[in-house]
Amino acid sequence: MKFVSKLALTAMLALGAPALVATPALAQKDKKGAAKEDPNALKVGDAFRKAAAPAMEAVQAKNWAVAAPAVDALDQVAQNDDEKYYAAYLRSRVQIGQNDMAGLTKTLPILIASPRTPANELPIYKRQYYTIIGNQALNEKKYAEGIDGLLKAREAGNNDFDISIALANAYAQTGKPNESVAEVDRAIQAVKATGQKPPVAWYQFAIPRVYATGNRAATAEWMKKMIADYPTKQNWRWGVLVMRGSADSAGGRLTSAQRIDLYRLLRTTKVMADQNDYVDYAESVNSAGLPWEAVAAIDEGRSTGKIPAGNPDIARIYASAQTKAKAEGSLTPLIKQSQAAANGKMAAQTGDAFLASGDYAKAVELYDVALQKGGVASDDVNLHRGIALYNLGRKEDARTTFGQIKAAPAVDLAALWTVALDLPALS
Repeated sequence: MKFVSKLALTAMLALGAPALVATPALAQKDKKGAAKEDPNALKVGDAFRKAAAPAMEAVQAKNWAVAAPAVDALDQVAQNDDEKYYAAYLRSRVQIGQNDMAGLTKTLPILIASPRTPANELPIYKRQYYTIIGNQALNEKKYAEGIDGLLKAREAGNNDFDISIALANAYAQTGKPNESVAEVDRAIQAVKATGQKPPVAWYQFAIPRVYATGNRAATAEWMKKMIADYPTKQNWRWGVLVMRGSADSAGGRLTSAQRIDLYRLLRTTKVMADQNDYVDYAESVNSAGLPWEAVAAIDEGRSTGKIPAGNPDIARIYASAQTKAKAEGSLTPLIKQSQAAANGKMAAQTGDAFLASGDYAKAVELYDVALQKGGVASDDVNLHRGIALYNLGRKEDARTTFGQIKAAPAVDLAALWTVALDLPALS
């Protein structure tokens, strides 16, 4: 995904007000023909002065059709540095007026190199020049040149957020996610400093790239920032699913159990989309030997209207799950068996059954037994323990438990659940 920079559209606007420096003064003569003393005035000959007069008048009147040939005529009479500087100055005004970026890339270097360019105006010309050539290079997909030009424009004082947007795109194209994300963050801070809200597309550009760096904590923080500015169910669901998609494309595809945990997150935060979500979720938990959760999910989907009446897949799964749940009977006898087992595997499985049946307190007890006895994948057990604590409303205990998870992809899911602990009300 590429978010849009206005740089290509507004590069000339960047040459606007700050570029309209005072018209350079030409040395004047008194009635006797002697030059008046003005150390800042340009020293020009009579031939140049005569040719420059109509060019200057046309520029001031913004009559570019007249000004352009009049300025071109100055090249024939300009002799010294002052005259060449003044001709370049007038030409830059014409080129700005005509939105002639190609012309400016030739004129601005003359103004930058001229010894007659005032010190306070030199940075203006530099940031104009480097902004234009940087943007042109990016348009031609010469990313290294574009990055170099825009960084020089920034050094010269162009701190417009569009520079950051353009650089973010360029860094992304050159396989530098850290630099790309840093530029997005810079743009966001710049916009917020003006009291405005950055576009949601900026967050959606950054989040997959932060995730790609492997920094799960930073990914979670970016998710929090996006939801803080745009607290909608659509954006939260997008963030959850894009992380799943990123994990899949990176070769760390979630297991069926972990995909169930992702659906649990969507369901707990009330962002299940439609009957397709419920069919996939219910089918998954029923196949995993957790029929109670399939029944509960389908009942919820029907009550919210997201599962329409008459869906044959749902009816099939529901009947199967009810039959399996009845056949399982009470889970209570499994508690003592888990406590007496040589390792924690049975306790973990029994905890999963209680989690699926909605008895979160019993689930926590069994997960504690599993962790104490050992012989289990602690990251997976802690993830489910944290989910149970979340549903019990013990948010700080859940946060601590999620924080103990270390390896991907369980740590990715833990990061999402941790963000969910602080979710605002979603619209």
